[in-house]
Amino acid sequence: MTTIALPARSRLHSNGLALTGAVILVLVLAFCLVGPLLYPTDQVHTALDASRLSPGQQGHPLGTDELGYDVLGRLMVAGRTSLAIGVLAGLLATAIGAVWGALAGYAGGWLDAVLMRIVDTGVAIPALFLLLVAATLVTPSIPVLALVIGGVSWLVPARLMRAEAATLRERDFVRAITVMGAGRWRVVFRHLLPNAVGTLVVAGTFQIADAILLVAYVSFLGLGVPPPATDWGAMLSKGITYTYDGAWWLILPPGIAIVLVVCAINFVGDGLRDALAARGRV
Repeated sequence: MTTIALPARSRLHSNGLALTGAVILVLVLAFCLVGPLLYPTDQVHTALDASRLSPGQQGHPLGTDELGYDVLGRLMVAGRTSLAIGVLAGLLATAIGAVWGALAGYAGGWLDAVLMRIVDTGVAIPALFLLLVAATLVTPSIPVLALVIGGVSWLVPARLMRAEAATLRERDFVRAITVMGAGRWRVVFRHLLPNAVGTLVVAGTFQIADAILLVAYVSFLGLGVPPPATDWGAMLSKGITYTYDGAWWLILPPGIAIVLVVCAINFVGDGLRDALAARGRV
């Protein structure tokens, strides 16, 4: 009885974390997308006469920043940027990695060796270094940052998909369609990728979380979207200058937002992974 009860308790714990993460994500999305409609603020024109007001002063619940922007309103607008870049970059990285890994795992032989040595070389170079180099060569914007971050983050999904494709390649249905003359790309897109969708969904959730962190890193170093647009990392970068003056409200809200979103996405990813593992054991 003990052997049966422990996995059940573990699944309940995992489902609870996944549900908690999903609720947090829904609330954050509502905050960023619907919030500005219910709490409109001017996030374009500066108001230096209202610079660094503490929370509650002059009708600003979370105070104002160094340029007089309402911090609560800025948190909403910044969240839109961070989430947009994170989701686009995560999906792009997962898509590139999925196709690359599926082709390598199915083809095998010299093509697999070449493709995976490229992946190994990319893994050996820190992604943040590549990202910083790329960010200095192009003008930052939401599409550009999503493309750059996705372009340096596809290596892990490629490895996961390669292992999955190498396993699927030995299945009877793949052998059958190969014998029937199906081309390599048809097998990859019509049979390998659809049968690995569970793995790809889990990988995609973690890639989105990693992308949001990378956006924060790049913006913290001053290479994010140009003003008046902003994101949570840029808010941290600008706010940390004034923390020694006691302006804690400039860094605490974006810091909490980043931690909440990344943890929530990881909770959802862990729940999906455990659910797929449980289904695989049945």
